Amino acid sequence: MASIENLLQEELAALGEFLAAIAAERRALTDGALDVLPGTTEQKSALAARLAKLESQREALLGDARQTAGREGMESWLASQPTASRGALQARWNALLEAAAKARSENAINGKLIATRLQQNQQALGGLLGESSEASTYGADGQRSSGANRRTLGSA
Repeated sequence: MASIENLLQEELAALGEFLAAIAAERRALTDGALDVLPGTTEQKSALAARLAKLESQREALLGDARQTAGREGMESWLASQPTASRGALQARWNALLEAAAKARSENAINGKLIATRLQQNQQALGGLLGESSEASTYGADGQRSSGANRRTLGSA
């Protein structure tokens, strides 16, 4: 079984790959290369599963070391390490936390880009299908117009 030290290094490397996949996804979204998205999504899913497995292994090792799960347990485990190795381990843990926060933030931005593209596509499709745009029409009072009081042009 791997050590916590090795797992931290593996998690950090996997997060680097995950960030690269997010960057590729962002490029595809901004460049309009939407045919690339299924591949990046598959890669991100595989990396997320790998990260979850590594985290689970780290949590199990923390349990074996009689530490609680999560960040609190990791901080406690780090504090119990010999002074000579504690600094490097703490730096690796901090780098992991920073990379995870960056991945979460970057992934959220990509999610917003995807939502924007989806909305644009739905609006374009609605226009092609001849759907009314009254749902996005507002009156002088700032309220949505229902269109219920409108007459069709050309009717008597």
